[in-house]
Amino acid sequence: MKYERIERGLVWFAGIVVLYLAGIAFNLGMDDIITASLMAMLCIGFTFTYMREGVPNLAHTSYAIIGAVVSFYLTRFHRFNPYDTWPFSLLIGGLVGVFIYVGIVRSIKRHGGYQEVVLTFSSLAIATVMGGLSWVFSYWSARGRAPTQSYNLSGLDFYLNGRPGIVYVGLGTSIMVAVSMYVFLTRTRTGISLRATAENEGLAEVMGINSFRVHCISWFISGGLASLAGSIFVINQGMTPTGADALLVSVMTGSILGGLNSINGVIVGGVFVAISQKVLSTVLFWIFGLDVLRWAGIYPIVFLVITLFLFPNGVLNGTEVDLKWLRQGIPKLRKTVR
Repeated sequence: MKYERIERGLVWFAGIVVLYLAGIAFNLGMDDIITASLMAMLCIGFTFTYMREGVPNLAHTSYAIIGAVVSFYLTRFHRFNPYDTWPFSLLIGGLVGVFIYVGIVRSIKRHGGYQEVVLTFSSLAIATVMGGLSWVFSYWSARGRAPTQSYNLSGLDFYLNGRPGIVYVGLGTSIMVAVSMYVFLTRTRTGISLRATAENEGLAEVMGINSFRVHCISWFISGGLASLAGSIFVINQGMTPTGADALLVSVMTGSILGGLNSINGVIVGGVFVAISQKVLSTVLFWIFGLDVLRWAGIYPIVFLVITLFLFPNGVLNGTEVDLKWLRQGIPKLRKTVR
């Protein structure tokens, strides 16, 4: 235990140092930091669903469209403050997640046979439907009081010390979500039940845990967090009706990089992927100039391929790094020197 705590501390300290140096070297702005924190939030939800169901939810980032639509509608049509719409986004996104589980996922699991394949393609179909509904709302909105082709509320944000309020509120909310999820999963009975069900659902049911309730809670949290991230995106930089689909590959990469069975690990993975893409684009811009903008769309795919080849179980393997070679190598080095 002692060595594990030291290793974990070293990993987090090294990650903070690397991110700090990257920020200085490549002049990362607050928008990049907020994007990285939102990526971590999306990775948490994606991993949360994967831990429960064992299949990737390809519709996960589409929940962000729900948050974007809810915030945009309440702000433009009912004169809400953009920040006041966040609880509604969280609630509606969570309820949509529960509806998808009860109406689709649970029904597929009951029938058995090729569940993983069917669930994966079903989530892809759900993502397509959500994208289509978003375009329908955009068309309806454009014909009404909010003629726009994207959801952007940055013009309604407040300013503090010359910076948009989303810089403070968005980043603070992302950090609060990460801390709350850690406390929830490790310090509450419901969170421990979620982890037990993920490990062995049959054994958890024998011990008296209601697996249906646990699944509903996990889908509510997953959908709610993604929807909340969409509401933050709308104030930070805006989002097109299908803008969340482009985030799916990056979210999958961050989740795999951090370890699909570790909430703490995917936070690191999501932040690392977001900042690494920014750093890579900056370096390539220095080398190749404006032509590099044509390649921006392949960065997430390149990261995903590299991650699958080099770190299929996560680079941190659940926030723990095997440093046995270091503990064993130092004494051998001392003997060699002597």
